[in-house]
Amino acid sequence: MTTKELRNKVIRKINQVDDEEILNEIYRLLEDSIEDDDIFQLTENHVMAIEEAKKQIDQGESMTNEQANLEIGEWLNR
Repeated sequence: MTTKELRNKVIRKINQVDDEEILNEIYRLLEDSIEDDDIFQLTENHVMAIEEAKKQIDQGESMTNEQANLEIGEWLNR
């Protein structure tokens, strides 16, 4: 199946959908897949926060993903 045939097949299926939630999800997927040429500009505060985080990592002030998940789980169960 060519790209054009597949595109037309997808469009036909979408035209049959009446569920707004499904259409919103399809739209979200399409939006996420299309490249955005906009370049995100960091503010000075963003840069400072990143630099601070790098320093914390260098000083051993970090945790594994597993440790973070445990802490978050404990916090949510309070």
